[in-house]
Amino acid sequence: MNEKSWLSRPAVFFAGNPKPAARHGAVAVIGLGRFGGSLARELVKHGVEVIGIDISEEVVSEHAEVLTYVSRGDATDETVLRQIGIEEVDRVVIAVGSDLEASILITSRILKLGNQHIWAKAITEPHAEILHQLGVKNVVSPENDMGRRLAHLIKGHISDFLPIDEDFVLARTTPPVRVADVPLASLGLRTEYGVTIVAFKRDGGGSWDIADRDVTLYANDEILIAGTPRNVETFSELDKDNDS
Repeated sequence: MNEKSWLSRPAVFFAGNPKPAARHGAVAVIGLGRFGGSLARELVKHGVEVIGIDISEEVVSEHAEVLTYVSRGDATDETVLRQIGIEEVDRVVIAVGSDLEASILITSRILKLGNQHIWAKAITEPHAEILHQLGVKNVVSPENDMGRRLAHLIKGHISDFLPIDEDFVLARTTPPVRVADVPLASLGLRTEYGVTIVAFKRDGGGSWDIADRDVTLYANDEILIAGTPRNVETFSELDKDNDS
């Protein structure tokens, strides 16, 4: 297995000067593996300048024609971070997940250099806890988040599920029969079920609209509901007894 080691590679840069991009709101992505590389490419698609860093020469070459600037280097080295102007970039994504020691060291170095705008990938709960303790507010756990989302989708009543926080989510589903054909104002959903319908899309319609109090929903509409995971799940299953 070809494991990367962020703690044993020299700081070798690919080409060019990343600092102008850093000063103009670029995002730095450290670690261009499956997660980091996919994220970097998606940001570029949306018009964001991306400074990419990876220790693999092969990976750097793959992204050389896509990203604004890409370098082969050891991001645990403070000199490397200074050379790319890490303190000036708009956001930093630390996508190094498998090398726990490197992830923590890179995070510590960037915080020391004064950039607090960090998004960091964590592969375990202890890893996430350490990152939070260091002062990282935005810790992402892709495997855990996807597993949580998929669990709700597999149950069949929710077609999309977006955790906003531990106790608050948005879910995409269809209106239960008992709330259809009645204006939202008369349903008392917050009191009865602890959820709020925030948007809706008509069956066959092309766009979403805000669900105000005067809206009446129909069985084939799609809705976005907000609330705690338990309340959202319970609401989405109100028609479960009629599914068989």
